[in-house]
Amino acid sequence: MFKLFKPKNPDNKFDWRVLKKNDISILILDERWNALFKNVEKTEDIKEQEVKVKELLKEESRLLAESKELAAKKKKNLDKIIQLTPQVYEENNENSKEEMKKCELEVKQINERMKTIEDELEDMPKRIRDANIKLLECTVNSVYFRMRKNQKRIKELEELIEVTKEKLREYIDEKERLSEDDTDVYSYFHDLLGGEELEKLDKEYFKEA
Repeated sequence: MFKLFKPKNPDNKFDWRVLKKNDISILILDERWNALFKNVEKTEDIKEQEVKVKELLKEESRLLAESKELAAKKKKNLDKIIQLTPQVYEENNENSKEEMKKCELEVKQINERMKTIEDELEDMPKRIRDANIKLLECTVNSVYFRMRKNQKRIKELEELIEVTKEKLREYIDEKERLSEDDTDVYSYFHDLLGGEELEKLDKEYFKEA
């Protein structure tokens, strides 16, 4: 997928693994990255990878929100357990015992879920970074392919501009030559025939102009 360009020297091929050591900004949040596609359509590869990065960011946000919500529920249950402790151990209240068991079970379930979330969140930065680098690979291939195409067109346009410049110079030279010839002819006949007769000739020959 990412072999659009064949380097002249294989030893000089860009190593994408280097990027994993660098702090690459999240592309979809970068205004300059988004500006790359201001006038051109994103490729299907870019769109697909962009969605993956977005989904990972959403998942990370969702996990953080869930973790915060679970922490609040856990605190509520622990507070409830503390509140029930005297009734359970001093008064031996069966209803309080049952309620405490429910709270303890919920705390256990919350702890298990929070551990799962913690593991997922721990792995999330790497998953986002890898997806982001993959998006960068797609972007580079697309953008450089377009740049290569642009460079070819620029060269064509430069040649056309040079040809047009030469044609323009020829047109200007021809115009100046014709104007000079007309001026010489007009001056000669003005001196030879006089202004009044020349005016009659003008009306005769330039009446359609």
